[in-house]
Amino acid sequence: MVTLRVLHVEDSERDAALVARHLLRAGYELLSDRVDTRAAMKAALETHQWDVILCDYSMPQFNALAALALIKELELDVPFIIISGTVGEALAVESMQAGANDYVMKDNLVRLVPAIERETNEAANRQARLQAEDQLRLQSAALEAAANGIVITDTSGKIIWINPAFTQSTGYSQEEVLGQNPRLLKSGKQSDSFYRDMWETILAGQVWRNTIVNRRKDGTLNREDMTITPIRNAGEKITHFVAIKQDITQLENALSEVNQKREELAAMTQQLWQASKLATMGELAASVAHELNNPLATISLHLEVLTGQLSADAPNRRPLQVIEHEVERMAVLVSNLLLFSRRSHQQISTINMAEELQSSLEFINYHLRSRRINVVTDFANGLPSVQADRQQLLQVFLNLLTNASDAMPEGGTMTIRAGRAALANGDPALLIEFSDTGIGIEPEDMPKLWEPFFTTKPEGKGTGLGLPICRRTVEEHRGTIDIESLPGKGTTVRIILPATETEI
Repeated sequence: MVTLRVLHVEDSERDAALVARHLLRAGYELLSDRVDTRAAMKAALETHQWDVILCDYSMPQFNALAALALIKELELDVPFIIISGTVGEALAVESMQAGANDYVMKDNLVRLVPAIERETNEAANRQARLQAEDQLRLQSAALEAAANGIVITDTSGKIIWINPAFTQSTGYSQEEVLGQNPRLLKSGKQSDSFYRDMWETILAGQVWRNTIVNRRKDGTLNREDMTITPIRNAGEKITHFVAIKQDITQLENALSEVNQKREELAAMTQQLWQASKLATMGELAASVAHELNNPLATISLHLEVLTGQLSADAPNRRPLQVIEHEVERMAVLVSNLLLFSRRSHQQISTINMAEELQSSLEFINYHLRSRRINVVTDFANGLPSVQADRQQLLQVFLNLLTNASDAMPEGGTMTIRAGRAALANGDPALLIEFSDTGIGIEPEDMPKLWEPFFTTKPEGKGTGLGLPICRRTVEEHRGTIDIESLPGKGTTVRIILPATETEI
């Protein structure tokens, strides 16, 4: 049985007991407390750790917005779910904008357990990400502060990073060695077979250790104990080498201590690689849009770290900046998808609808392919342009495409059509249709589709806000949207938007 620590911000002991019984029936073992004033809530937050806060919207001496302000003041990251029977959609949206994670009606607690599970999982993910970021920061700081010289090269032998200890031991600055081959340190004291053995060892994927005599920038010789470790990517291909240089005179003074440091540095190198894989692994599947935020944030962090390690004129800096720009663009799109209930100022421009529909398909292409969904497009020639907010239309298209894919769990066909139409007053319009071969919608559910928080998806999967937001967005663009569906036969969503006479 899972223990759940719940702080009830509720003036009604009866309502708190009702929620507790609901959670007990769901299999939780509860550790809970009930408060109904700011002082009591602050004391509870300062003396205990809570997995979730369940808050009534309005109480005689307190309310949800004040509770959210207290959470922000104390800088806590605790899932905050409003449970109320009197608050309308507008106040619910205001609360979510203030920081609430979800909103559940008291007379419909069926969404409570999925909401708690989702938000506690996301809170745990955020904590794990912060810990990973802190660990990477400490690892980077440790490498910078290490007493041993450390140099990283690519497989061709070009130096891509050194630490300050390398500069101190060799006399070469970072600017002087980046892009160079470590052979600039050769002293001529080692034979060709020595270097041949080194390359054969590391190219075979093995760690090479030996004592080497190198030449400093000032021409003096330096005996070093060197370790070169091959680094592999996720596909087990060697991509880099990490060399750690230790002056032998220091080893002679404290051999046992140096051996321990060598092991720690080797482990740190492996940990650094494990952390860097976070930036290259996830293919960012778009199956659930809000889950993209965590991997995007991780990629952005690592790009910032990598960029910060390169000089302003480093040849690898520009590609990283391009990647960082694309990650930021993706983050903006994901953010727009997640702002289900927030109105924003429209940025109207002339839209080529065929291009926008194609861009939406490219954005969600991996998700559709992974679901075995075949996409068919039928765009008429000479489509008129539309005056619209590009980002808001993208939200609509991605929502409809995601809904359609969810309706085809075993795969199917999605057909997207675009052609000319006319508004009720006869003005020119553009018709867009999204048709799927999915499970369809039951007739009794059709009238409820546009109601906020109503969803036909399994518990915990749908928010019930997607279609209402689509409808609001289309109507704000002076258009119409309607749905036709037959159970087992599929669904068609039809959008009509006012068009200009300009053909694109």
